[in-house]
Amino acid sequence: MAGRCTVNALENSCYTEVAMNRTTATPAPRRPGRSAFARPLRILWRAFVVLGGLLLLLAVGAIGAGIYLWNAYARDLPDPAAISRRRPAETTRFYARDGTTVLFELADPEGGKRTVVPFDRIPPTLKQATIAVEDANFYQNPGIDLRGIIRALYLNATQNCQTADCPPVSGGSTITQQLVRNVLLPPDEARQVTFQRKLREAILAIRVAQTYSKDQILGLYLNEVYYGAQAYGVEAAALAYFGKHVWELSPAEQTLIAGLPQSPTTLDPLTNLSGAKARQKVVLDLMVKQGYLSARDARAIYDTPIKLAPQTPPLVAPHFVFYVRQLLEQRYGPDALYRGGLRVVTSLDLNLQREAQQIVREQIAGLRRRDATNAGVIILSPDNQILAMVGSVDYQDASIDGQVNVTLAPRQPGSALKPVVYAAAMLKGWTPATVIWDTPTEFPQPDGTVYAPRNYDDAWHGPQRVRMALANSLNIPAVKALQFAGVQDFVELASRMGITTFTDPARFGLPMALGSNEVRLLDLTNVYSTLRNSGRFREPAAILRVTNSRGEVLERGTPAPGRQALGPHGEQIAYLLTDILSDNQARTYMFGPGNVMEVDRPAAVKTGTSNDWRDSWAIGYTPDVTIGVWVGNNDGRPMQEVAGANGAGVIWREVMQRFNEGRPVTSFARPPGIVDLPVCALTGAPADGFCPQLLTEHFVAGTEPKAAPVQTVTVRVGGDGSCLAASYTPAAAVRTVTFPVYPPEFREAARAAGIPQPPEQPCPPPDAPDAAVALISAPAASAVITGTQVVVRGTARGSYVLDYGPGRDPATWTPIVDGSATGATTLGIWATAGLAPGDYTLRLRVTTVDGVPVESRRTVRVAR
Repeated sequence: MAGRCTVNALENSCYTEVAMNRTTATPAPRRPGRSAFARPLRILWRAFVVLGGLLLLLAVGAIGAGIYLWNAYARDLPDPAAISRRRPAETTRFYARDGTTVLFELADPEGGKRTVVPFDRIPPTLKQATIAVEDANFYQNPGIDLRGIIRALYLNATQNCQTADCPPVSGGSTITQQLVRNVLLPPDEARQVTFQRKLREAILAIRVAQTYSKDQILGLYLNEVYYGAQAYGVEAAALAYFGKHVWELSPAEQTLIAGLPQSPTTLDPLTNLSGAKARQKVVLDLMVKQGYLSARDARAIYDTPIKLAPQTPPLVAPHFVFYVRQLLEQRYGPDALYRGGLRVVTSLDLNLQREAQQIVREQIAGLRRRDATNAGVIILSPDNQILAMVGSVDYQDASIDGQVNVTLAPRQPGSALKPVVYAAAMLKGWTPATVIWDTPTEFPQPDGTVYAPRNYDDAWHGPQRVRMALANSLNIPAVKALQFAGVQDFVELASRMGITTFTDPARFGLPMALGSNEVRLLDLTNVYSTLRNSGRFREPAAILRVTNSRGEVLERGTPAPGRQALGPHGEQIAYLLTDILSDNQARTYMFGPGNVMEVDRPAAVKTGTSNDWRDSWAIGYTPDVTIGVWVGNNDGRPMQEVAGANGAGVIWREVMQRFNEGRPVTSFARPPGIVDLPVCALTGAPADGFCPQLLTEHFVAGTEPKAAPVQTVTVRVGGDGSCLAASYTPAAAVRTVTFPVYPPEFREAARAAGIPQPPEQPCPPPDAPDAAVALISAPAASAVITGTQVVVRGTARGSYVLDYGPGRDPATWTPIVDGSATGATTLGIWATAGLAPGDYTLRLRVTTVDGVPVESRRTVRVAR
């Protein structure tokens, strides 16, 4: 049977299909004059022609598609020459809440915030660092770089980063593409993350690369790119961060700013120097990899100390303005913020800001003698608008790091965090009447250590209701409350209420109850505002309205109802905590009357002090405002016994009183679902006839205590009633008394409170000889024994044991006799033969019918 030759386009081979019965096939005869390889070669040629045709068609199609896409997306691209004839950007202005008072102007980037410098004045190291980190193949690529994109994907995927918001190690865009995006593309298009924008950007980058030389492009880029801190271009960045010209920068300073354009807000050295240094390490590593530096030189540059010397802008409320600037930069990007001519009406009440700033300066001036140099204040309106933000005593004072905004700096809150701890416990069933024991307690830790906190006054206060424990800031009850609530549940609640800094589970534990983990003043003030707002959380609002240069409204701050952070009974729990924190009578126990937390109206407030007097806090609210204050030193240096009450508390009261001037007094509104119940002050249980101090407590309906733990017992007592009557107690001294019986753990506290408890020990035997229970009458005390047998006489009213031992306080005893007798009788015969001379003690032990052990001793001397 004849075969059939078929060409396989994928394998480029020829094969023969034959009939199934190969044994009957006969080979075809050869044609004379033909080679045996002619037929296979012909088939191979045909296959090559077919494959080549297909590839040609594909190539033509790809070229056609590329030309179509190029023409489609390149049709309306900007002219590359437009780089040199751009219109100046418009200034963005910040206003106080009145909408007319200017707080700050963002200078035109073409003016004070951007200074173009010649290419030859830019240091070579800065150029090399920029190329290494932004576009390694800059001088070789035609404006786009596929290899660079692949390299960036690899570096970003393999970077060793421990957080979720790491800036990328390297971008996929070339320097030319970034220049095109920043300068030529409209801002709205530049922010788009689409294939179309990327393609248009690539086409325009190729055109720019054809229009300008590489040095021109690099020079334009270095004079244009944003470095943070309102600085466009390397000269503005050098002045903004180091206060000198770019050609005066050291290699360490050059490589630091070279890494900033990747994420200028996050890596701002003025607020995140550690992050900027980490980025500098990436830059130096890439410079070593690409041959610009040796590893030794890179290490030396990295180890060179960085000394920031930022220029001081003339502005009002600088910390607040820069906080708003950062918010806008995150929302709209630097181009819209610094070029868009935005009009930003903020929430700042300039009068309150100035008054708070003045109070801070006056009070810190008095506290400097106790090594307190700085303070911060946050004032929030009921709908969480930031009315004032005092970020330091003096923005211009470099000796205290005045440019650092302490309201955003994480610090240990001490006891100021305790309301959140008790909120977590209340979510699991505790009430203001729940009793916690303030006694020495050790808490074993997972690492094998023991946590043994102590109170501020280094004393213990026994059973304390939650109301008293929180109002008086007792430490042991707070730790027990956190242990009851659970650390993880507490952390989740704190986050729902506004804390943003509890991000490291390795640091979670019971010490958090006393403020071991850092929080920001703005966040903690917002937590208290959440309580003021019946448990409903809102983000702090600093912006009321944003319009662009055409008057179009981009953003309008509208108060939101917020979300309930405290669960189904959040409104009621928030009210109970507010009631405790505003209870002047309750906190008098520890703070005394007339303390700094008392003002002329109901105010819920808590102070806090961190370990070693490093941080002083006071945060509180009325129905009209929430105010938070921190006092301390930016470098964490301890103060001289400046606590929450005598540091931040003084400022808090002054600011609160200034705010309240001329305002009517209002009380906190009581929500539905709250019930009142008389309880016993000692036990927190429903009142009964044996409670010496009654009070009315508030409860979430359904959580009131149901049963009183106090019962009664009637017993026979003797004497003054402090002991149980025994069989030998004279009848005239015996009487019957009914006592309240508190649970065992409360009995000592009840006695201390003047509440007698039933006696537990029998009365001692009477001292009169005729009423003695155990008495040795002979031999006489100190008698000298010369015989070999001594008759021991006396009284034993019950079963007894008579024995003796050597010395006046024997360590061992030898029995003489066991027996029982009543009245005067012979107790036993003491054989003294063989005893060494010296002192011996006789002992008579009697057990009465009441089971009371009574003992009598007599010491004598044996002589020979």
